[in-house]
Amino acid sequence: MQKTLNLNIEKDTEQQLHFNTWKENGMKGTSIAATGLGKTRIGIMAIEHILNMSESNKALVIVPTENLRDNEWVNEFRKWELSHLLPRVEFMCIQSAYKLSNQKWSIVVVDEVHTTLSYVYRNFYEYNNWETIYCLTATPPENEEYREYLESFSPILMKTDLRKASKLELVSKHRVYNLGVSFTALEALQYQRVDKLYNQAASHLGGVYSAFANATKWRRSKNRDKAKWANIFYTTMQKRKQICYNAVNKVKMTDEIIKKFSDRKALVFSESIEFAEKLQETLGAECVTFHSKLSKKERDKALEDFASSNKRVISSVKALNAGLNVPDCSLGICAAGSSKALDNIQRKGRTLRKTDDNKEAIYINLFIKGSQEVKWVRKRTQKDKVKWVESLDEVV
Repeated sequence: MQKTLNLNIEKDTEQQLHFNTWKENGMKGTSIAATGLGKTRIGIMAIEHILNMSESNKALVIVPTENLRDNEWVNEFRKWELSHLLPRVEFMCIQSAYKLSNQKWSIVVVDEVHTTLSYVYRNFYEYNNWETIYCLTATPPENEEYREYLESFSPILMKTDLRKASKLELVSKHRVYNLGVSFTALEALQYQRVDKLYNQAASHLGGVYSAFANATKWRRSKNRDKAKWANIFYTTMQKRKQICYNAVNKVKMTDEIIKKFSDRKALVFSESIEFAEKLQETLGAECVTFHSKLSKKERDKALEDFASSNKRVISSVKALNAGLNVPDCSLGICAAGSSKALDNIQRKGRTLRKTDDNKEAIYINLFIKGSQEVKWVRKRTQKDKVKWVESLDEVV
């Protein structure tokens, strides 16, 4: 009980520091706060502060997912006994918010702000107004131009990254493993053929370091040879990814991991609906899938079943990188991912919410040996304390 009390005090103190820093800097700025610190709570503190100033004040909360919009933020208001403020708070996904114009709010809170900075979505910031703004994310945008754009209207004021949160014991202890598996003989043959053609295309496009830029530039070129190799480059790049994403042995290894840690709730991340559905077939009743082709009702039911322990495993295609709050989930498996450190932080963070001092999460990145995935995993985990292992027996 005392340890739980200390955790809450430490978390409250860090949240208050973020909020106070925002107030002291004109109530316009960004907090970098690791998953588990309580970004939503910090945002609500800011909203409460502004709405209490005047009964006419109103707030907008922008989020990247329907689950955050419909469940997580509303539930957090109720948790802190602030339901009376909800009639003056509008929740909106960025996919709708960027279409607004000539609107004004007393405060705008942007959750997972890194998802809102594309050239299309930033229309929201260009064509609307606010008196105060608070942006929240677990990590700064990796794209330098995006970071500069964020700084132009909501400068980064304070940072509590995963390393600092771990040192303060605000997130659970955890171990990260990178585990390689092999292609089947047929998959290996397919990959070799596609990879060979990909490298041929790259050579015709000026070499590996210039190929992507030139392919983008020449895809619709009137020069048929340039356009041909540009399209071959894009096509083979996507085929190569798909062969890695849907590798049969990844399904088998994920099944083995889940069986080995049979006492843990597990979250599996993948990059294709095909993989998620294969895994569902393999795991059966203990697993539920979550992806964009499901209806909203089906997605809500999946989250409800996972949160209530009706299902032990949830297999997600990208959509749950952010916004899933299941503190008792302690096993994460990234069956496929990109090279982006941001995605890695977001996904890993789903398993790190601290419940007590005994929780130790396990997060496993799967990759295909000898494929491009080795580079992707190495790049996205380069700042992690990670152990590369040859077999599941080494994961303890």
